[in-house]
Amino acid sequence: MDGFICVDKPIGPSSFSVTNSVRKVLKTKKAGHAGTLDPMASGLLLAALGNCTRLLQYLSLEPKVYEFSIKFGQSTDTLDAEGNVTASSDVFPSRQQLTDIIKKFIGEQEQLPPIYSAIKIGGKPAYKFARDGVDLELKPRFITIFSLELSGYADDGTQADFIVSCSSGTYVRSLARDIVKGAGAEGFVNRLRRTQTGLFHVGQSVDYENLENASNHLIPPHKAFSDDQKVILSDDQKAAVFHGRDIELDCDQRENLLIAFDKDNELAAVLRKADEKYHPERVFHK
Repeated sequence: MDGFICVDKPIGPSSFSVTNSVRKVLKTKKAGHAGTLDPMASGLLLAALGNCTRLLQYLSLEPKVYEFSIKFGQSTDTLDAEGNVTASSDVFPSRQQLTDIIKKFIGEQEQLPPIYSAIKIGGKPAYKFARDGVDLELKPRFITIFSLELSGYADDGTQADFIVSCSSGTYVRSLARDIVKGAGAEGFVNRLRRTQTGLFHVGQSVDYENLENASNHLIPPHKAFSDDQKVILSDDQKAAVFHGRDIELDCDQRENLLIAFDKDNELAAVLRKADEKYHPERVFHK
């Protein structure tokens, strides 16, 4: 079984366990996922099945869209509701303050990842060092915030809701930390939900509680890529690719990397541009 399935992950299970459940329900040997969601986060988890696990690195996974809430009054070491309280404040930013602050985050910028994250330090996740009380100095990384809006605000000022569209590698908990800091307050993320990853959105998802219906939500590989990312091969081109030979395409109108299908929309190969031809980087034989 080759394809992708969007799962609406609930709060609680890990991304790995959700993907493993999909694998067992659909009785397939190969399964993987794109974009890990923390156990406390819910929403879109993209699972890949069969040969499509080999396509995950080629998927366009931007933008990522999240809905999140910040609860003001206390900060935690994990930047979310799972952590220990590290500071308290009676400063509650106004709706207008937050509207003005979030405008400053639009565009490309450096962001410092949270110490409680899966970033590897010498092969060990950063959160394991943090749990052991080891002080870490993580390096900032460049991310892009495409849009950020205030979508809700509690009358007593204790909570605000946001929707962000961002690049891969963006940590919403770090974004929330920086918003809170800009407001001169204390706060943490108490709700996080992903609604979109690239071309995939949560409306396509099967509920985790209804995984027995997962096969009805299977997205074939040819529907997982935009028209600019894919090409249909003739029988002669397909035969050449299957023998590892380079082929010619309309290079003026093509991307440097293409996902190739045959006339029946069966997955054939991943092609990479080499000079004026395209070389089969990966080939998918039936």
